[in-house]
Amino acid sequence: MSLTIFDELLGYVGFGPADGEALRRFHPLAQPHFMRIAEAFYRRILDHPDARRALEGGEGQVGRLKGTLVDWMDTLLRGPWDAAYFERRCRIGRVHVRIALPQHYMFGAMNLIRRGLGEVAEEVHAGDAAAARQVRSALDRILDVELGVMLHTYREDHEAQRMTAVRTLTAGLSHEIRNPLNAASLQLAVLERRVRRQPSTEHVSLLEPLGLVREEIRRLDHLLEDFLQFARPRAMGQEPVPMEPLVAQVADLLATDAERRGVRLTLALEPELAARGEESRLREVVMNLVLNALDASPRGAEVRVSVFKVSADLLELRVDDEGAGVSQDLRERIFQPFFTTKAGGSGLGLAIVQSIVGQHGGAVRLETSEQGGASFRIRLPVA
Repeated sequence: MSLTIFDELLGYVGFGPADGEALRRFHPLAQPHFMRIAEAFYRRILDHPDARRALEGGEGQVGRLKGTLVDWMDTLLRGPWDAAYFERRCRIGRVHVRIALPQHYMFGAMNLIRRGLGEVAEEVHAGDAAAARQVRSALDRILDVELGVMLHTYREDHEAQRMTAVRTLTAGLSHEIRNPLNAASLQLAVLERRVRRQPSTEHVSLLEPLGLVREEIRRLDHLLEDFLQFARPRAMGQEPVPMEPLVAQVADLLATDAERRGVRLTLALEPELAARGEESRLREVVMNLVLNALDASPRGAEVRVSVFKVSADLLELRVDDEGAGVSQDLRERIFQPFFTTKAGGSGLGLAIVQSIVGQHGGAVRLETSEQGGASFRIRLPVA
């Protein structure tokens, strides 16, 4: 997940190899100024009571943190700007969350560093306006990425707290519902046996409504299984899972359903690709996404499932449909638990997909397919 998010941030701000090279050349020129920038940075922090309170230990801790900020600037300009860099930055962001540093101070703080390093760039390249401009442009891009990482960690913490509360509530409700549901199921079985002892002419009229009740109990039981799976995620296996036979198996299972709906189910599977994880859980992800795509597709449409390698470390599973797509205002909510646009849906399908993918160290995102429908794209580590 980390590599995917970081790649997206770098791409969004346009940070490329030329920017990295400009920062590396600037590093030895800027290094003598790091402590001065750090001192100005923390002087400003201590001017704000809320931010000062968040730094336990006050000025004593600030003295220690100046050295940390110097190291931070050192890495900022030297790189490499890779997945390990992103993880280190996320750890710093989580410290800010833990000490309750108000989020809006991060924007002001980043602006102080931007201004401080920008002034150094103008100073050391006083006779070369083009070089100064190149460095400032690279600084703007990498500091925009840093802000994106910080905001990601704040959002990550908020989501973790919200999900913990939802899972606690879900586990409690599921437990309270399952006991009376089991009792109802047992009593229904007793009632069915008694009905079958009656004259055969009365069987049909009595057993038909009992069968409907049994189906509803079964549906509720499956719904409870979804709730419990979401509420109590377990550790994933770490075995190589060949993706081509897994997806083909799901396609075989759903072929009749697709034919009944009048939808073509096509596969484009790169051979010999394996993800690291647990086969049954990854099958559940594929099954869920394909069923959603079939639900969204009109008769005569195509649902296409693709698996291909995107880098030495990542593969992508993609499920594209030709339905109406997902409006922009719903995209932020589509993976939230209990949110659904289907009548009678539990709203847990995509939340469970996201949870399973995350437990496998992957990431899922929603895009628009080439045909204008939904395109669910999952990246997973290669085994």
